[in-house]
Amino acid sequence: MRFIRKQNSCFSYYIDTLASRIVITSPEMFKTLLQIWPQWVATLIAILLPISIGLAIGWTSPYLALLTNEESLFLITSEEASWIASLLPLGRLLGAVVGSLCVAYLDSKTSLLLTGVPLIGGWICIIFADSAVLLYTFRILSGMSMGMLFSCYPLYIGEISMPSIRGALVGLVINGLPLGTLLGNIMGPKMSMMYFGIISLVVTICYLGTFPFLPQSPHYFVRRGDMERARKAIQWYNRKTDTRSELENVELYVKSSSSVTVRERLKRIKEPKNRRSFQMIIILFIFMQLSGLNSIVFYMEIIVREAMVTSIAPSTVVIIISAAAIICGWIGAFAIDRYGRRILLAISTISVTIGILLLALHFWLLDYDYDPRNLEWLVILAFLVFTLLFMGVVPVPTTMLSELFQSDLKSLAGFVASVTSAIFAFIAAKTYQPLVDIMSEQYLFCAYAVLMVGCLIYSMVKVPETKGKTLQEIQDMMAIGNSGKTQKRNDDKA
Repeated sequence: MRFIRKQNSCFSYYIDTLASRIVITSPEMFKTLLQIWPQWVATLIAILLPISIGLAIGWTSPYLALLTNEESLFLITSEEASWIASLLPLGRLLGAVVGSLCVAYLDSKTSLLLTGVPLIGGWICIIFADSAVLLYTFRILSGMSMGMLFSCYPLYIGEISMPSIRGALVGLVINGLPLGTLLGNIMGPKMSMMYFGIISLVVTICYLGTFPFLPQSPHYFVRRGDMERARKAIQWYNRKTDTRSELENVELYVKSSSSVTVRERLKRIKEPKNRRSFQMIIILFIFMQLSGLNSIVFYMEIIVREAMVTSIAPSTVVIIISAAAIICGWIGAFAIDRYGRRILLAISTISVTIGILLLALHFWLLDYDYDPRNLEWLVILAFLVFTLLFMGVVPVPTTMLSELFQSDLKSLAGFVASVTSAIFAFIAAKTYQPLVDIMSEQYLFCAYAVLMVGCLIYSMVKVPETKGKTLQEIQDMMAIGNSGKTQKRNDDKA
């Protein structure tokens, strides 16, 4: 450990020297980026983990089709395939519990590091898979890592990032999931399952081998009373800030949430501001999972086939839409701190509603015997509009999770959010096909659209704007309750 710290110190020294020289000679527009480069470096290292989890998600479509084929190395039944598809969200429940316990008794950075451990086991199962049991184990372990991820990473990113880029960094990490999914969809048809597992294992090992070299967050050291190391952590993560002022803000934030026992934390949930925050997070994550994220996205290739799209192969359509989702995610990461959380959530919700209604319209026209060859463009347009889901509906709740809660409630909030996501992800994925059999696609899509209208109304009425605010300012805003007037007053003063 001393050797690692020594190497880390030497590495930081040379990079700091180089960065300071560049800052002196660079244009003003590049200075800010150069002075906060460690926050971006930490995020880019952390994104390797969701990319690996995304590979586990993208594994499903190509390899379930292969394993249910009689020519596969080992054959699985349709029932076994159904369980393989469904065990990942169930594994998220276990991961939510483990991740929250890690955050509560360890810290956000160590917890985020440990998140990669179950995934290592999962990829080893894939490399040596010769039965459905190993595939079950793989899905549970990858789901466990996913549940732990959502319990840990918003808290870590929230502690190390400046308010002006916090949303972008949180959004950047979550965009690793669709990127990994796209890579999995592309890799799956082109290689054996063993090679897929080896490549994914290497990605996870790269994460576990680099992430420990990052310093702990300033909040970690303040909680332990080590102000000198907290000051150094602030200096490392943000070269621009006034270290003394920032340290005072961190101290105030940590001291304002100094309860220790679980009983005290549970009592604090009853406080009006905390109750509002928990209600908001639960509702936003429910809307996220019921927006089509775990039904339309999972069944996209089947939907394309049912929509009678023939000019483009269904698998190609899935790859195109996955690529568009990544682009929308990057746009969201750029825009969330520039234009704000509420406006991005509203635009994304409206777009998802329009996309779902276009899909419903397509199936209605098919029922009226319209020529499907003249309607193929409508399906592709609907999916492209729907991908704006990844610009606001997906990243905004996670960003809010990193912002709304005091230090001692973050682990509990992460647990609640992750469990809520896991339960409703499982419900959405498991109920899609039975509901289609009962009411047909168009009526189910209209039901999704109604839910998204409810999300739009809720986001405009209840969700506060946290853009550019420090964690302590957000706590003050939530304590007052009337977020709209408070924000306007604060903005006027600024």
